[in-house]
Amino acid sequence: MHRPPTGLRRLTRALRRTLTRHRHAVTVRVFLNRAPHSMLDGYTSAAPLVLAYEYTIPAGRAPADAVILERVFAAFNEHPEHPADQAHADAWADKWLRSLSVGDVVAIDDRYYACHSVGWTRITAPA
Repeated sequence: MHRPPTGLRRLTRALRRTLTRHRHAVTVRVFLNRAPHSMLDGYTSAAPLVLAYEYTIPAGRAPADAVILERVFAAFNEHPEHPADQAHADAWADKWLRSLSVGDVVAIDDRYYACHSVGWTRITAPA
């Protein structure tokens, strides 16, 4: 089998990396639960949610949802683990928003997750 010239192979790899990088950016939306006892009761489908923050995470490859959820939790509890999340944590604090807590919801593109005392549960899209 004949191999393409080295320059063409390099160009093909560079194009693949560029296309992959742009294709896998994810949109993150954070909804705060406004129910008075949400930290005790957790998320319910009747919970009054308010969109508090929205941003995009550019990624070379789409990271697993669990990785993104942990990044979001860390950033909005004032200890961002990823250097790119510091700006979001600062913007969150500038808006005087409370910490991300039990009962709140995070959307990653069109997938929704409710925060629990330990971990996350995937839920249907809130009304």
